[in-house]
Amino acid sequence: MQYRAGLQTVEFLLRKVQGRFFSKLGRRKKFSKILSLKRKYFWSGKLHSLARPKVLALRTTGTTFHLNKMEVFMLIAIYAVLPMCVSSTIYYVDAGTKGNDSNTGQTTDKPFKTIRTCINALSSAGDECHIRAGRYHEPQFPIANKKGSLSQPIIIRGYGNENPVIDGTIPLKPRGSSSWVRGSDGIYSAQINQEIWQLFVGEEMMTNARWPNALWSDKTVFKNSHWAKSASSSTRGTMVDNGVKDLAGSRLNVTGAMAVLNIGSFNTFTAKVESHVPRRSSFTYNDTFGSIKFKPASNQYFLEDKLEFLDNDGEWYFNQSTKTVYVKTPDGATPAGRIRGKVQTYAFTISNCEYLQFKQLTFFGTTFKTLPTSRRRVIGNLTFDSINFNFPSYSKRMLGVTDPPLWTFIRASRRRSFELINSTFYGTDGLALEYYGDGVLLKNNLFEYNDWSVTLKQTQNGGFGTVISRGPNDNFTRNTLRYNGAAHGYRPNGPNPLVELNHIHHQCWGNLQHDGAGIQFQIPSQTNATCQKNWVHTSPKPGLRFDAAKPPRVGKNGTMKENVIWKCGGIIVKGNYHHVLNNLLFHKGTGASPAPGCTLCVRKYFPSRPLVEMNQKTVIRQNAADVANGGRSSWPLPGIVTKNVIGPVRPEVMDADNLDFRPRVTSKYNADSVGPYRYDPRNRFYWIPGRQLYKADTPVPPNGSTTVKFDRDAVMWLNAYKASIHHVYFGTDRANVASATPASAEHKERIIDNGNVHYLTESLLKGSTYYWRVDAVITAATTHKGDVWTFQTE
Repeated sequence: MQYRAGLQTVEFLLRKVQGRFFSKLGRRKKFSKILSLKRKYFWSGKLHSLARPKVLALRTTGTTFHLNKMEVFMLIAIYAVLPMCVSSTIYYVDAGTKGNDSNTGQTTDKPFKTIRTCINALSSAGDECHIRAGRYHEPQFPIANKKGSLSQPIIIRGYGNENPVIDGTIPLKPRGSSSWVRGSDGIYSAQINQEIWQLFVGEEMMTNARWPNALWSDKTVFKNSHWAKSASSSTRGTMVDNGVKDLAGSRLNVTGAMAVLNIGSFNTFTAKVESHVPRRSSFTYNDTFGSIKFKPASNQYFLEDKLEFLDNDGEWYFNQSTKTVYVKTPDGATPAGRIRGKVQTYAFTISNCEYLQFKQLTFFGTTFKTLPTSRRRVIGNLTFDSINFNFPSYSKRMLGVTDPPLWTFIRASRRRSFELINSTFYGTDGLALEYYGDGVLLKNNLFEYNDWSVTLKQTQNGGFGTVISRGPNDNFTRNTLRYNGAAHGYRPNGPNPLVELNHIHHQCWGNLQHDGAGIQFQIPSQTNATCQKNWVHTSPKPGLRFDAAKPPRVGKNGTMKENVIWKCGGIIVKGNYHHVLNNLLFHKGTGASPAPGCTLCVRKYFPSRPLVEMNQKTVIRQNAADVANGGRSSWPLPGIVTKNVIGPVRPEVMDADNLDFRPRVTSKYNADSVGPYRYDPRNRFYWIPGRQLYKADTPVPPNGSTTVKFDRDAVMWLNAYKASIHHVYFGTDRANVASATPASAEHKERIIDNGNVHYLTESLLKGSTYYWRVDAVITAATTHKGDVWTFQTE
């Protein structure tokens, strides 16, 4: 038991204020009477008037008490102290042999066994549940009515530096005394007692048996080259294979398979194959998808969840009627003792909770959601800090379910918020995160390798993405999105968002859907939007996009400034009254050579008949782009256009292909401060977006580059998370750089105050290899040694 402040102080004040009443109140038992006074008078909004009268009369339970001015101030002091006087308790959970739910849970020697019991014990503001390392698989349970405060949040966290795993999977054992049986085709099989819809060998996810073949393990599931293609003769309800993957030639009978159908541009659906005849190129499905953009020649599909498809190491199948698991393990060895199956969608639900914090936890094969809110059941001021979501969501297609996966969902009450900080989402099937709230902060998170089926709705919709926001005043800062499958990366849908210092690359890199963008602002979210200092690149989709419907239904008053966009579709700006400022835009497309078209695309017209003009009042200023126009080469940039430099970008900056976007001393950008960076040969800070790790990251030039210009004057990096000091080591011998200390010759500089630029003291030689390292000092006792990076000059 812990007390935030001694109750003797409160008792002293109580007796001073009115001995004949307050001295009889006792300790905690009678505080409710004081609080009733607070509710009756002080919470009425009249607190400011208390100092004015010489005597104040308070009436409670039939008795009037007269307080003079000094006693009023003492009473105010009581209210300042009271919140600190509530006791708080730390409870412990241990999945090991010490754990027992009959224990008090208040010491590490007598911990609870289950997280649910620990959380149920949290009854007061300031209470904490500390979870020891281990795997915790428990039936889904509710977290409800947990009310902390701003100064005393309720905390659920990993113990010390430990990272417990909340597990939605269970070890699979053959039924009864049976064992795994290996067939002549290398497929292991066994009957089990559970119904599962996702399978793991060790920590590696197996791929649902599918046609055409693709695997999670090599990430070919993200590539549309491993999808079959629709013929132009396909109709709604009938898919005709175009013959490239050759459904007819496969001789498979795909009746009863689950079909993942990208037949609606940015909409993809799941349906069961109703009928198919082997050696024929078409099959039928039940089309319930509503009005969609159906363009047969652009459509694609894959099939899964039949035993006949299981022919690839790393695939699996589950027979629901016999509860038999079939798997081809990646190494060909028996799955016994190392195989797990998903049996849970959500580990817990959250309802009617405020000032509740989750820290330092890992979800494996499960996740959580919030329940609906109301005026009496409020969710707000939640914090999720350093949470790892590994394979949190997965479709039930293996069980014949056509519904989309159920994903992580957080909804704060109206005018309330939450924070998601320093967390990771990896390997979801479906959205990584959908959330509602006012002023939500998402900062320093990683979203990686999420959503390869992109089946996100059962009917036509406006498109989803990797991260979807539904509320106003978003703050989406320093997040990294990479190698995700959906057409859209981050998609806000409320006014006043701040989208800053994010690094987004390889979004929809396998072209699983049409349309999309790295960051797409729908019409409501363009109002007072600020999208600045982001890097978006290496994607078949546009980098940034202000979208619109047919005017006058367009977005207005959004700002895109100081972004760097390359090797993608550039930026697309629709609407009016926007500001497009100081962006650096080059290299259309992902090929080795730029594709035709604009990288600065501010649409002059909406493509209707007749054409409707847009962006007449949009300001386009101080941008650097290799190609710019109004959406077509014959349309000039609309709006108010000043001080832009249009032409080849690479000659104007230090080394664009090695992430150095500083203007050269001779650059055309310097005169009018064009672009997002400035020429300053002694500047110690170079902004680099994206998630910060516990060690220095994102080296400039990139690790392993062989194309670095020999006239490079500096190296840069992304500083470590919460680091105050960085030490730079540089040399020509890898071993010496790896082992160097501050006393070594390779130690070049100690950098403070968030600086992240080290200017080289010696000129680089052509055709030479260099090694460098940056160590991050977190505290006087903690230094995170950096990786050894290398580059080679041309």
